[in-house]
Amino acid sequence: MAKTEDLKNLKIAQKMDMGKVEESMNETKKKLTSVQKEIAVVQKQVNVYEVKVEQKRSDRHGILKTCKMDDVTLPFVNGNMDDIDQEGGSFQLDGDSETPTEQSSSLSSRQIYDREAQIQIDFGSLPDRMRDLDGDDVKIEVERMKKEISDMQVHLHRVQAPNMRAVERLDGVQNRFHETNEEFENARKRAKKAKMAFEKIKKDRNDRFMNCFEHVSTRIDDIYKALAKNQSAQAFLGPENPEEPYLDGINYNCVAPGKRFQPMSNLSGGEKTVAALALLFAIHSFQPAPFFVLDEIDAALDNTNIGKVASFIREQTETQFQCIVISLKEEFYGHADALVGICPDPGDCTISRVITIDLTEYPDPMLQARREDEPHVVR
Repeated sequence: MAKTEDLKNLKIAQKMDMGKVEESMNETKKKLTSVQKEIAVVQKQVNVYEVKVEQKRSDRHGILKTCKMDDVTLPFVNGNMDDIDQEGGSFQLDGDSETPTEQSSSLSSRQIYDREAQIQIDFGSLPDRMRDLDGDDVKIEVERMKKEISDMQVHLHRVQAPNMRAVERLDGVQNRFHETNEEFENARKRAKKAKMAFEKIKKDRNDRFMNCFEHVSTRIDDIYKALAKNQSAQAFLGPENPEEPYLDGINYNCVAPGKRFQPMSNLSGGEKTVAALALLFAIHSFQPAPFFVLDEIDAALDNTNIGKVASFIREQTETQFQCIVISLKEEFYGHADALVGICPDPGDCTISRVITIDLTEYPDPMLQARREDEPHVVR
């Protein structure tokens, strides 16, 4: 008998070890899935950046070719106008395959781009304010210069005789130009500062959302299993927009114990209630509140599920929060510390009567037995 008992204990210990190993394997699988998703996102970003770089090289080639065709002299630090190839052109790939002609054109264009990459333009003659321009600021500056050139050309066509007061008008125009230029610089700095503030807020919003979402998505499965009292139950969250999840919705799906996966809309009323409670408690676990008021959450539950939900809430109230549950189901009453009943008081004028019962004077034998067994549980 002693040997049989030892073998039983050994079997139990081995089962517990197997459970720990399976739990470790599941955690490793989750981490692997997360890493694979991160790799996919990074690879997508790399592809986008490669396309942008190729487009920039094509744009640079087009600008250099236009300058050579229009005989625009450029100041060079390295290279000269002869290094600019006029035969190359920009191209785009819309598919995964290329014809021999497209492959030859792609190779020729890459060679042209590599050769032109050695060309260095001397930007020393540019004003300091223009060296700092980027993106839309460059387009704005180009459009402004084009407008000034157009206005000057129109003015030259209208001039029929020398204007002796032209110098005075020029001084006035220069003064206005300097004022306008100063206003432009101030506006550009404000725009840049606003853009930086916007990006900071956007990053902060994303970080806060992802901190909450990752915590809730991790906790919701454990809470759903605890509510259902069944380890085969599953609950998981997934964003519709993984890159910016706060712009779109969140998909929430549950697999009820003993059933196959189906959309949330196809679940029964009781299953939807348990799923909603799991989501509620998962969100609560991120920033716990000390107090809960739940109003008839058991309306769609049968007695079995009421007992499971009531047992879960009872366990949570021992360590996590205090709770008031408004219920009309007798199955809920036995799990409470106290009952407060509201009923009409008969008389000439109907008024509400409050009846209270302290249930702590009537300890639950099953709850006491569970508490007595807790120190002996191997953790």
